[in-house]
Amino acid sequence: MKRTLILLVAVILFGALAWYATAERTAAGRDYERAFAFPETERIARIFIADREGHRAELTRGGETGWQYNGQPANENVMKNLLQAIEHIEVQSLPTSKAVPNLVRNLAGGGILVQLFDADGTKLRGYYIGGGANGELGTAAIMEESENPYIVHLPMWTGNLRHRFNLRDDEWRSKLLFNVDPARVEYLSIDYPKQRNKSFQLERTAAGGYRVTALYDSGTPELAVPAGVAEGVLSRYEKFYISRYENQDEPSIRAARAVLPFAIIRIKEADRAEQVMKVYPRFVDPAGESLGAYTAFINDDRDWVLLAVETTQPLLVSYDSF
Repeated sequence: MKRTLILLVAVILFGALAWYATAERTAAGRDYERAFAFPETERIARIFIADREGHRAELTRGGETGWQYNGQPANENVMKNLLQAIEHIEVQSLPTSKAVPNLVRNLAGGGILVQLFDADGTKLRGYYIGGGANGELGTAAIMEESENPYIVHLPMWTGNLRHRFNLRDDEWRSKLLFNVDPARVEYLSIDYPKQRNKSFQLERTAAGGYRVTALYDSGTPELAVPAGVAEGVLSRYEKFYISRYENQDEPSIRAARAVLPFAIIRIKEADRAEQVMKVYPRFVDPAGESLGAYTAFINDDRDWVLLAVETTQPLLVSYDSF
């Protein structure tokens, strides 16, 4: 009898230990599956994002804006929004058992893979971001190697989180084109191929002053330029942003390559390569009387971009301006 009792106690004890170990593993698994946020964003050295359509973004620390997209400066505002989401994303609610199949299909068909790595290449997080849920107040998400989807959100923000991850190609890139220090500019030239008498080069002299010369032999004299006037023109290049990249607009690119640009801007700072922008007007009417925007080739003609009229026109000074 005593022996039977001892065996019974042992069975109960081992059963309790087994249950406790299983419960601990289950709780740990649930904690992992819900740990989308990574608060220590300063540890993140690389972010990899890929969608089901083949668009991939390799984001790494470094460069002029603090982050790079495939080796190009990344957009500061885009990265700020992305890192805010990475830092604060959390589970909003558990889906009902009825909703789980739809969420799984949502993630399988259109999920965006997000992976975070530290400087040593160690993966810090890996999950998929799906489409909107809860009337666009939440977003479907699931951890890598998990079968349990969740609805996530940002506590301080209302909307679909997917938009912070769902950028494509040039949308990740910085829109800052000119970031000039006027005190370091060696020269600025603007060539107007169809209005040659307007073309000029403004340059710093050996004595530290400024002078302007005509680009073409039009009989116009070389002029000394007051420092205040020269610096006023150069200051317009301190922070100049494009509106967007239009590298997919092949018809527009082909049309531009077949004609002379309206203006070719060249600016050179000490210890930096010359920057060149070839500017073309974009009219909203067939007669070419109503200007809607400017377009331009930049980065050695590798990029075709859209420019706003109100920010571009102040750059387009001429010899007469001096």
